[in-house]
Amino acid sequence: MDFICKDFNSALHSLSQVIGVSEDKIISVLEYNWGKQFEIEDKNFIESNDPEESFIDDFGEYIFLNGFPDARLPKDRPTVYWFHGSRAIELKNYLDEGILPLSEMFPRIRLMVDGIASRLNFAVKECNSNLQKHHAQLAGMKLNNASIHGGPFAMLMYEAAATPEIFGNHNYIEEPEIISDYAYMMYDTDADLILEEFKRISSPIIVEFKEPNNASALLSLKHLVTTVIQYLYRKIHKEEVGLYGNTCFSNNGQAVSANLIVKIHRIKKCT
Repeated sequence: MDFICKDFNSALHSLSQVIGVSEDKIISVLEYNWGKQFEIEDKNFIESNDPEESFIDDFGEYIFLNGFPDARLPKDRPTVYWFHGSRAIELKNYLDEGILPLSEMFPRIRLMVDGIASRLNFAVKECNSNLQKHHAQLAGMKLNNASIHGGPFAMLMYEAAATPEIFGNHNYIEEPEIISDYAYMMYDTDADLILEEFKRISSPIIVEFKEPNNASALLSLKHLVTTVIQYLYRKIHKEEVGLYGNTCFSNNGQAVSANLIVKIHRIKKCT
């Protein structure tokens, strides 16, 4: 069984397969104004001040438990597909090496950024400006804790990687964070032109891959299901999807092997 969320229809189909509820029934349930009911019950819970009462504050889980009381999650985990957004100069690297964690990518990022700076005749600057210090702090935080910040990271929703502004995410296909952090840390405001050149020679991509069998990295199936429910609900009601209509995968500093890569999606250049 596949759990894949490339768009509304595939997310709906995946949810239907996993919880054992028809697509028509799911849409019928989600057309109800759960938001209003959720707000009323939340308000009542706060005002009751009863220590014996409880309230589910996750909106997707609230709909799952109240709207699909007979749904059952399968014992066997489905094959979950994830979407890693980035920019690439050589797509072949992904097919040969997989998606590398930050610890393995950073030396290459340094060489690439320094190479562009050299071609543009920019020299490294002492880290004196507030801009440099800010990005140095961000880079240090990411590099010093590989299990938390090392990734590789990916989105459950393809749309969250392709159109992150709808979900409130960083736009990784426009500008990967660690590349801009290193460029500003080392070259101050000259990084503007360095990053402009990087975007010119690179292509925005989304790498679709199957979830690795890494127990420490797996999010619960219930969490994935309630995330999809919230995504579908927001879409049906024509609301902003927001952060809670997507969730993120991290492989905790370990590479995603090349044999798990399904496809590399080339995205139309936005710069």
